Amino acid sequence: MGRHAGASRVTLEPSPDSVVLRVGDDGRGLNGGLVEHGGLRSMRERALLIGGTLAVRDAPEGGVEIRLEVPAVEARGDRGGAS
Repeated sequence: MGRHAGASRVTLEPSPDSVVLRVGDDGRGLNGGLVEHGGLRSMRERALLIGGTLAVRDAPEGGVEIRLEVPAVEARGDRGGAS
């Protein structure tokens, strides 16, 4: 999205159950419709592969907002650090 729209807002919102990434721009918006071609379709498929969801909508301030939500997972075990 940043490449195509010059994103002006990016937020990462952690919670106990998930992590939400929001990317927004202040461009022209969806102009009444969303057509999923290769890029958006690929993003949605990748989100599903990790148990997440992807939503694309007109942003309240104008432009477009993409929201990716993925389940939070607890880190397991030692990652090879020295003891």
